[in-house]
Amino acid sequence: MRFIYIILGLVTFGIGTLTIWVPGIPTTPFYLLTAFFWGRSSTRLQIWLESNKYYQQYVYKGIYKRQLTQKNRIIIYLVTAAFMSIPFFTSGKLWLQITLICASFSQIIAMEGFYRGWWLNNWFLDEED
Repeated sequence: MRFIYIILGLVTFGIGTLTIWVPGIPTTPFYLLTAFFWGRSSTRLQIWLESNKYYQQYVYKGIYKRQLTQKNRIIIYLVTAAFMSIPFFTSGKLWLQITLICASFSQIIAMEGFYRGWWLNNWFLDEED
C-alpha cells in the first residue's frame, strides 16, 4: 500500500505542477492530494510535513487555531490579486474580468468571515480549545 501512495503522490504532484501553466485548472487540490498521499506513505514523512514551518504557520495555526494574522491574510490577498491581474489585464474579456473581481471579493469575504468567526465556527478548531 505504501508504494501505491508514493505513486499516487507522484502523479498528483506532476498534474499539480502542470496545472500551474494551464489556465482554469486549479493547482492547490492536486498539491493537497500529494501531501495526503505522501503523508500516508510514510510516518516519517508525515511527521516532517506536520513539523514544517509553513505547515505550522499556515495550516495548523491558520486553520486549526484560527491564528493567521491580519498581515499574513493581506499578503495572501495581494499575491492572489497580483496573479489574477495577469488574465484581468491581458484577456480583454469583460465576463472574465467581472468573474475575477467577484472571485477576489469572495475570497476576502470568506477568509475574513472564517477568521473573524462569522461562519464555520468550530469546524476546524481542536476540541481542547
